[in-house]
Amino acid sequence: MVAKSKDTGIDPEADGVSTVTEALRYYTLTIAEDDRPTASAELGRFVRWLGNDRSLDSLAPPEIGDYSDHIGAHGTAPDAVDRLAIVKLFLAHLKKKEYIEVNLAQHLRLRRGRGAATAAKTAAAASAGTGARLTKSGHQQMQNQLAELIIQRTQFSEDIRKAAADKDVRENAPLEAAREAHGMVSLKIGEIEETLRGAEIITERNGTRKKGVVRLGGRVTIKELGSGRATAVQLVHPDEANPLSGKMSSGSPVGGAIIGHTVGDTVTVDTPAGKKKFEIVKAN
Repeated sequence: MVAKSKDTGIDPEADGVSTVTEALRYYTLTIAEDDRPTASAELGRFVRWLGNDRSLDSLAPPEIGDYSDHIGAHGTAPDAVDRLAIVKLFLAHLKKKEYIEVNLAQHLRLRRGRGAATAAKTAAAASAGTGARLTKSGHQQMQNQLAELIIQRTQFSEDIRKAAADKDVRENAPLEAAREAHGMVSLKIGEIEETLRGAEIITERNGTRKKGVVRLGGRVTIKELGSGRATAVQLVHPDEANPLSGKMSSGSPVGGAIIGHTVGDTVTVDTPAGKKKFEIVKAN
């Protein structure tokens, strides 16, 4: 249910409202008591995503659109629509009170394309029980990367706040750069959170332990028959692939072709350089 606001006679303008957090504090008081817990929780997530100390005049349409994609990628369609409706009412309130000059509410909608496709993919994977399968080290690395990106997003939020202090925001290149960086980092955070949500950590217990079989998380040595060159790699989920560290993506042409095969098998792979044959020399 979408939370509806009510007139309480409170005049927040008397105290001066300049940040998103301040505006939210007053707006919450206008929400019907029955709807307040749900709305407050959802709006709290929205404000944290933006940055608690964000100034109202630094908010921009692109990042509101990014938030739509973020919600669309992390929930079912009905749930995402309800969540965005709560935030839309808040943004409409900001415009009505003239805290912001642009009607940002119109930029808050589920978009067809990447966001919707990701949401559908996530829902299908969840129902089929096919979440990402990550090695223990890969899972930890992604958690560390997520923590670093959250710190970066906080810094970009601060950069936006400082740059927005320049009254001539239309000609403010640092402000636009900070907004763009904030949006890109936010999208990456959403992608990592999606991968980690429901991810399965590969262990000896849940991994395929048949001796000599190429498996996800296992180490394998393959020899390219044309050149005779042998390469030892670990076969991992695409999100933790790193050629420099010897981690081959299971979604790559070679990785996808050799998985499930056994030592001694010869596999023909379509590569960008043409068809190549690989012999599986070792797998554990």
